[in-house]
Amino acid sequence: MSEENKIQPVPLLEMSPGKTARVVSIDAGHDLKNRLSSLGVLAGSTLHVIRNEGAGQLIVMIKNSKVVLGRGASSKIFVTPT
Repeated sequence: MSEENKIQPVPLLEMSPGKTARVVSIDAGHDLKNRLSSLGVLAGSTLHVIRNEGAGQLIVMIKNSKVVLGRGASSKIFVTPT
């Protein structure tokens, strides 16, 4: 596969409701990475966006659990659509 055909990671913040994505990386400090890890948000994990209305919190489903994420944290989680 050529470089042009690879899907570039985007911030979780840009994903639409109803979409599923795989976490590629988390560009955050130690404390936020630990908090996200405790919620199940890790590189390689798959999540489903339930709510993202362009303002306010995002709600995602990870391993049969709903997780509420602020927009700041969501902008540091990079995903690729699946």
